[in-house]
Amino acid sequence: MKKNKIFACILPFLSVCLASCSGSGVHHDAKEYFVDVDYKTDFKILQLTDLHLTMEDDLNYHLKFVDLTIKDANPDFIICTGDIFTFATTHVMDTLFNFFESHKIPWGVTFGNHDEQTYFSIKTLTGNLNSKYEYCKFIDIQDDDVYGNANYIVNINKDGKAKYQLVVLDSNRYEYTNGYGYDNFHQDQVDWYERVVKYSTEKNGYVVPSLAFFHIPFEEYGIAYNLYKQGSSLVTHHYGENREGIACSRKESQMFEKMVELGSTKACFVGHDHINNSDITYQGIELVFGIKATDRVYADKDMMGGLTITIHDDNSYTIDRIYHTYEEVK
Repeated sequence: MKKNKIFACILPFLSVCLASCSGSGVHHDAKEYFVDVDYKTDFKILQLTDLHLTMEDDLNYHLKFVDLTIKDANPDFIICTGDIFTFATTHVMDTLFNFFESHKIPWGVTFGNHDEQTYFSIKTLTGNLNSKYEYCKFIDIQDDDVYGNANYIVNINKDGKAKYQLVVLDSNRYEYTNGYGYDNFHQDQVDWYERVVKYSTEKNGYVVPSLAFFHIPFEEYGIAYNLYKQGSSLVTHHYGENREGIACSRKESQMFEKMVELGSTKACFVGHDHINNSDITYQGIELVFGIKATDRVYADKDMMGGLTITIHDDNSYTIDRIYHTYEEVK
């Protein structure tokens, strides 16, 4: 969601946002950040993004809409890439997470810039995700030295080893250096990413291919799209167009460079920009926008639903998009 639409609603929550993401704390072993699911042939991941559910919404109506996408996808794993809530109560949180649980499918989340603008604390949110739900695959080590509240790895295991991994990252909220803007990955997160990739490589005996999921696109999304519009041979355009400017952080991060260097992450999947759906490969990494999961805040009628990634036996993957309209909700 863009800054001119949100600045007025940020101020009451600044103290919460600024206090809850500190990276100072206890250094934990890399192995503590991994959670496991079992691979099955043509393992399908459904990305949902930017639900923006609030205390004033008809939750049944919106979840019926989301359910159209889940039933079409028939996924083996659901990942929600942030801006799950805006001005939500614990009732909204419980309703959504119990909805995910009702499908009896492993699921996880990361957070967007709005997910602390709620009537409950980030400690309540992450505490529930850590322990309350049977099918939830989420880790937030709350006393660790890694910035953010959702940095963890989902191993997709086959024959006792990781066949593929989902790297879930917290792209954080806002930053206020020289004015207001979106935050980015902090250096301790980049160091953490390198640490878990190298740990996994040593444990498995090879570089495990991975897909990364986070909310706010890093600056390479904008670079890649501009190169595509210029007709550059440095990028490969696979799908889609962007209908609004890419809202990257003004802060530089070394996360993309580290991904290129280590050679594990094959593609990144983000949300944040509600009416963008481009998919472009740049420097060997596919940079993909997800599909907005509801019509909350703003959306284009023909660009709502979800995105699926299917991992095949040969470690290739395919991406498909599911689109629905609210006229289909009964």
